Amino acid sequence: MRSLSRFRPFGSGLILAGAAWAALAASSAPKVLKLGEAAISIEWDSGWVAGESSAGAPRNSAEFHATDPHDLKVMLSAHAPPGSDGIDEAMRGMVDGFANELLPAAVEKELPVEPFKNGETHGYQVCATDKAPKPDEYKYICQGMASVGTWVVGYTVLYNDSGKAQAEKAVKALQAMQGSTGT
Repeated sequence: MRSLSRFRPFGSGLILAGAAWAALAASSAPKVLKLGEAAISIEWDSGWVAGESSAGAPRNSAEFHATDPHDLKVMLSAHAPPGSDGIDEAMRGMVDGFANELLPAAVEKELPVEPFKNGETHGYQVCATDKAPKPDEYKYICQGMASVGTWVVGYTVLYNDSGKAQAEKAVKALQAMQGSTGT
């Protein structure tokens, strides 16, 4: 009896560690998304669902959303730049344009364009809060451009208060996406 009681805390610790590992493994894993000819790999959250691109979306696009799409919706599109010269300036210019388009309807008085870099992936992003979203619209938006391998990937993250944690994960995943040769 005495020796068994010494192992209970250890056994409980193993059970808790196993449960934590299983939860971690279930919560995110790499997933390859096809964007036409491009493929990107992102850390995929188990609460996300790959969806069909919206009507009229270019063939080089993809979408995913939370289980309830009203919480979070992410749209992506890949573009092959004509060359490597001026890519950073072009991405910055595009995101500056997004900021200027969003500003009139935003709660924020200024919309700073934020640079990001994660390994080989780098780009720019701007986020805003809609002053008066309609019931079927999203309250928040983050738009960005990222250089990923030989592609430039544009993304839009739309979400409401109920999807804020999912949106934070999505933005981190997008800022760390990698080019992929997988399908």
